[in-house]
Amino acid sequence: MDGSDGGSQPLHILVFIGSPRNAESWTYKIIRQIEARMAEIQPVDFEYVFILDTGLPFCDGCLSCVNVGEHACPQFTIVGPLAEKMDAADGLILGSPIHTFAMTGLIKNFCEYFMYKRNRPSFFGKKAVVTATASGGGHTQVLDFLEGTASAWGCDVVTRLGISSTQLKKPRYLEKVDAVTREIAQLFIDEINKGELGSPKFGALMNFRAMQNMTRNQKGSVNYRYWQARDWLDAEYYTKVSISPWARMMAGYIARKMRRSIRKGNVQPYR
Repeated sequence: MDGSDGGSQPLHILVFIGSPRNAESWTYKIIRQIEARMAEIQPVDFEYVFILDTGLPFCDGCLSCVNVGEHACPQFTIVGPLAEKMDAADGLILGSPIHTFAMTGLIKNFCEYFMYKRNRPSFFGKKAVVTATASGGGHTQVLDFLEGTASAWGCDVVTRLGISSTQLKKPRYLEKVDAVTREIAQLFIDEINKGELGSPKFGALMNFRAMQNMTRNQKGSVNYRYWQARDWLDAEYYTKVSISPWARMMAGYIARKMRRSIRKGNVQPYR
């Protein structure tokens, strides 16, 4: 396809790489392939953030970002500019290799610093892609975590990609990777250009209901004020998008059970 689009500004895609191998990692190389395929369709500007190089220490779980506000984070001089970059981007990509069948500590730690975005999401309409690479297995749980995280921030996750790095020497597998990266590139661009809010998957809808129940019990908090100002405390979802009747009914039923459980408290430890 012709990469020219009449001189408009290129789409700005912000990528977070959770590999300790940075540009030597398959995570980076596969995302570069998505970038190349997107550039064949229309101009794009990819900005890569190697999480290892940000200097973020381990999050100590103080919850200042949640309870006081993001500016109270001890590492806000690092976290704040990263959040600004995410807010300004047209699309986000989160990529992690899989170590011992789980995401890397780098990307998990990075996500912990943005716990406040789960409480006070803001990236509505921003499109995202999540990727995971492994020599073995573990793709599903890592992709589930990355997708759930981006969705909780308010993003519409348009698709996901898991790659087996040990198969990349095989021509037939390379052909399949080429085909899927072309498909992802076209889908990502189409969704960004449409600019429409996506309907939530059931998991995202349930996350909203859980956060809603929790926030209703935090009167006077920064989270309560944030939700109150946006009329979310009694809403069916963050945005006014179509929700299937079945999903709405099931979410409402489970939310009521959550509220009863919250009133009773946890009667015994989880096993």
